[in-house]
Amino acid sequence: MNALLWRAEYGDTGRGSRVSNDVVLDKIFNAPDASNLQVFQNGRSLGFIRWEIIPDEVYFGGTNQPAGRVESIKGYTLALDGRLNVESLQGKLRFTLRSTLDAGLEWQSVSATIDLPPSTWEFAATATNQVLIVKHDGALGQWERTTPLGQLRNPAALAEQFAGPLVAPLLKPFLPSNVPLGQAAGEPLALGLEWAAYNDAVRFGSTRVRIYRIEASLPGDRVVTILVSRVGEILQVAFPGQLQFTNENIPLRKSSDK
Repeated sequence: MNALLWRAEYGDTGRGSRVSNDVVLDKIFNAPDASNLQVFQNGRSLGFIRWEIIPDEVYFGGTNQPAGRVESIKGYTLALDGRLNVESLQGKLRFTLRSTLDAGLEWQSVSATIDLPPSTWEFAATATNQVLIVKHDGALGQWERTTPLGQLRNPAALAEQFAGPLVAPLLKPFLPSNVPLGQAAGEPLALGLEWAAYNDAVRFGSTRVRIYRIEASLPGDRVVTILVSRVGEILQVAFPGQLQFTNENIPLRKSSDK
């Protein structure tokens, strides 16, 4: 449904051919700039998210090589930062996430923090030990817990265990009850999302600009739709439940929504 709405509002219905997923991933992971995204739900502004992917570059050595020339990419760091208004708690939720990936885009480590006064949470995991470590500091005290990454197959249950009685009810509506993360509990964590990329276009006034469109299927026949510029910048992300991220530098939102 989100894809159909976007096509009706912004899309060029003469476009939509499939494109290689690898081509679009390469664009995203080598985008020249960060993506600054405004967060909206039901047309109301909730905050912002900043998305950036930083390549770990290996430079040519030796006196006969041009300075600054990249020989190869060893891996990437995904950096995600944001602030969201939580109306039910009359406060602001701040979060950071850093994830390292190898050159083949296999994740190596993840660390994240969530700050929702008076509580903070810290999360850490590595691909080598397949264990999630969670630390909490808040009004009800400090604690640290660990769980195998295979338990992430039930995100809603984990939210109840780790987020606590105040935050868990806010997160659970956005989380599926079960996610097929891999084949067995002992296997490496994999998201198991099915997604496809397409050529598409949007209009800025009278100008048609070619873009990529990504559609990712979620459990329950839900779809996340992502618009990506031809150089890999995130333009817009639409989730179920009228939750939408829109690039603040790209006027995709209608004037009536501002």
